[in-house]
Amino acid sequence: MQTVSRSDIVYVIDHCWMVEDPLVDEYAYQFLRIQERHRLQFEQAFQCTDEHQYEAVKRQLDEIREERDRAEEILYWLFLDSELRRQGKTVPDLWEEKVR
Repeated sequence: MQTVSRSDIVYVIDHCWMVEDPLVDEYAYQFLRIQERHRLQFEQAFQCTDEHQYEAVKRQLDEIREERDRAEEILYWLFLDSELRRQGKTVPDLWEEKVR
């Protein structure tokens, strides 16, 4: 297994998320809140430095990853719903268009 440094992980948390301005874009703001929560969880998990705690840390980081994936999916659907509403449509309208 390839080792990943703490600074590499922190870089990903800080820079590889959404690039929109969270002060302007509602979804970027929500994503920023999720990012901050994950950073705190990551910091807590990383404090377990004992090599015997590897499985616990791995499990905790996997849980964080699953939470992030769920949050990204929810944000995607919220964004899609918002865009469709601006066009006067709904998600079921979009599905009907795909069926035709």
